[in-house]
Amino acid sequence: MSGVETGATEKTPLLSWTVDAAVVAVLIAIFWAQPLLTTASGASMIVGVTLAAAVAAAVLLRWKFPTIAPTVALVATGVGSMLQVSTDPMLAVAWCLYPLALRRGVQTRIIGSAAILVMMLVLWTYGAAGSSAVEERVIYAGIAIGASWLLGRAEARRLEATRHAVRQHAEAEQARQQTAMAREVHDVVGHALSVIRAEADVSRNLPGLGESELRESLAGIEHRARGALEEVQALVRALRLGQTDSGRATPLPQLVAAAQVSGIDVTTRIDLPDTMDDVSLVVSRVVQEALSNVVRHANANRCEVAVWQEDQAVSVRIDDDGTGLSAGHTPGTGLTGMRERVEGIGGSLTVTNRLEGGTRVLAKIPAEVAS
Repeated sequence: MSGVETGATEKTPLLSWTVDAAVVAVLIAIFWAQPLLTTASGASMIVGVTLAAAVAAAVLLRWKFPTIAPTVALVATGVGSMLQVSTDPMLAVAWCLYPLALRRGVQTRIIGSAAILVMMLVLWTYGAAGSSAVEERVIYAGIAIGASWLLGRAEARRLEATRHAVRQHAEAEQARQQTAMAREVHDVVGHALSVIRAEADVSRNLPGLGESELRESLAGIEHRARGALEEVQALVRALRLGQTDSGRATPLPQLVAAAQVSGIDVTTRIDLPDTMDDVSLVVSRVVQEALSNVVRHANANRCEVAVWQEDQAVSVRIDDDGTGLSAGHTPGTGLTGMRERVEGIGGSLTVTNRLEGGTRVLAKIPAEVAS
């Protein structure tokens, strides 16, 4: 059984016990007490009381034993009808059948349906009352049992649909968190390692590099490595708290400086007004990833970073004079993550080749993000 069904068939709260006890009282009073007091005597009285007690136990324990309870109620009610100590038209069976209908399993349903059919045939054939009375009771029994079974199956389908929806939601949330986590790790760690590698490569290839310049370059590498480590630690703390990003927007001047020490001539035109934290973070990540791609892939000498607000949107543009996008270019993890970030807060992103050569990254980001 599924978790939903297990909870439905095993838990018996006080309200359920109270309702079942009330049902037992009504069944015994209406369908068992009068025949026992008026027609039964001696052994039949003892058997009748025993059968009534079995019905009562089946009703009270229907949630704990969903397969056994309707069978016990079926047998006790059928035997009681043949001995003329009960006039119950299988209402106890219908009541006990509901928990069984909630369960999955073709075998369970076949066994239950077959047993009910056999008992109704026995009741029809050997009933002690007049034929019209027996037919009426059989009709009532069919209606009660059918209604109970259909209601139980409908509720089982509803529970299954709910469980399926909950599982789908959990899977979608897990996928979203994994995607966000991968995007954040790529942006933070990938950018830092790219800058460190580029700066080390520049230092290695500079002719006649003196000790002081080498020390300065190594100090810069150490500084950026320390900053990357701090960002990774902040990301780990955020993930432990159930967040999907560190929430820290790296200042744009710091990103520009990191690209410059990598050997890229970066010019800027930044006019970023006070914006929401979500917007600032996305702007920072777009610039970070775009500059990281310039350093790693563009084979560029110069690039320009421009950030400004226009109407109700913040525009971010990064141009470079590199090789541009190749024919049939497929976006990698970085560009995909960049697009996901921008579109996730209602913005748009385009990455195109420039007519004069190189690549242009242009993002339009809402200045305010709806909560």
